[in-house]
Amino acid sequence: MGFTSVYDNIVLIGFMGSGKTSVGKSLARQLYKDFVDVDSIIEAEQNTSVSEIFKNKGEAYFRALEQKCINELTQKKGQVIATGGGLPIYSSIPEKSLIVYIDADFDVILKRLSTKERDKRPLLQDTSRAKALFDERIDRYKELADFRVDANQSIQTFIHVIFDHILDQRVL
Repeated sequence: MGFTSVYDNIVLIGFMGSGKTSVGKSLARQLYKDFVDVDSIIEAEQNTSVSEIFKNKGEAYFRALEQKCINELTQKKGQVIATGGGLPIYSSIPEKSLIVYIDADFDVILKRLSTKERDKRPLLQDTSRAKALFDERIDRYKELADFRVDANQSIQTFIHVIFDHILDQRVL
């Protein structure tokens, strides 16, 4: 089962901790597609964590890595791609990608993430700053998305919503 020419890849966007990686892995498995995570690829290529890249080389350097990574990833077809929370804000997503916005409430995100997980995310360490960033990004996520899914429910529920949308749109 392959993608038609309408969409080459499914790109998941949303705020940090919204569930892009968890959803992406499950969705890719159900669609028999490859799953790729932009942050994981960058960490492997740089041999360090995203938080260390932010700390040692700065956000602008990291954003350049994100753009390069998404450009390279979308050269291949038939993938489910989880982006970092800032990628759709600071970088462009190549055309021919179905962009799915994983929309989770800020409080739900905080509940999902342990303190240890929050510590790995430099922009989530200050809750009030993170909330302001969340509020700034929402409109951009909505603007970019071809489809929005409510992530405030169980992961399996919203994976089924995405899957049903994909089948309804006949993008496979």
